[in-house]
Amino acid sequence: MTEPVTEAGAPEVEVASDDLRKEAFTMALYVSVCLLAASAAIAESDRSHVEVLGLVWGTTIGLALAHLFAFRVSARLVGSGSVQQRDLQTALAQLVGAMAVAAVCTVPVLVFPTSAELDVVRWLLAGFIALVAYLTARSGGTPRHRALIYGCWVLVVALVIVVIKNVLAGH
Repeated sequence: MTEPVTEAGAPEVEVASDDLRKEAFTMALYVSVCLLAASAAIAESDRSHVEVLGLVWGTTIGLALAHLFAFRVSARLVGSGSVQQRDLQTALAQLVGAMAVAAVCTVPVLVFPTSAELDVVRWLLAGFIALVAYLTARSGGTPRHRALIYGCWVLVVALVIVVIKNVLAGH
């Protein structure tokens, strides 16, 4: 059986599902931290559901497009001018991770009153970051109590990044 061949004549390698999940979670975590920073920078009063949806989707789509642009250019650089099938699979996984975060953050905006929606979005994002860290620790065999500590520690690091990002941006 022969492997598919790329434009450059090299055999095409399919990306392992673990690698694709890693890429999706990486992008989801990245978007979560950036959405936390963006949500912390906006005023609490005088905003509508549309403005919060704009923040969530605008930030997510902007980050995803910027990332996909950079990823495609760097994939061509490393791939001698061509984009490999595995690069497309990786980019799709990253896009799915980003859009999943935005979709989850949309639910509280549609369900909760304007006064609570942004707080619920922030809690969802923080909870997601901590949960991924907890599950990461547990998957390595770490006991529950230590995994919980690790999840809290990762969340603190994410929040420090949020603060640094907003301080440097002047918010």
